Amino acid sequence: MYPSNKKKKVWREEKERLLKMTLEERRKEYLRDYVPLSTILSWKEEMKSKGQNDEENTQETPQMKKSLSEKVSLYRGDITLLEVDAIVNAVDGCIHRAAGPCLLAECRNLNGCETGHAKITCGYDLPAKRVLGLVF
Repeated sequence: MYPSNKKKKVWREEKERLLKMTLEERRKEYLRDYVPLSTILSWKEEMKSKGQNDEENTQETPQMKKSLSEKVSLYRGDITLLEVDAIVNAVDGCIHRAAGPCLLAECRNLNGCETGHAKITCGYDLPAKRVLGLVF
């Protein structure tokens, strides 16, 4: 289902290499299609496109929340295709398959994760730079 890189990689070296790359360099190595963040509407844009009056919805909302609506987006789809700084998920089987074997190797070095906590890793073969794994 997911293409894999046939070369065996050492996760520490791969992580260092990937995190030093520019966006353009990373894009040349993507194994699948990706969804750039610029193509996802912000909450404010989404509401406008649905014909809702923004003034009506935010009339009593403090200025801080208005700016938040310009920063937050909702996405329905495969999060392993998102080209973002980080993806967050508690059920990560599909993330591990899409990120490749280096993600599993790095996770094994993290000595587990306590319930209610999270660990951060490199995204490896994902368009996302990082993966935050949560344990509930």
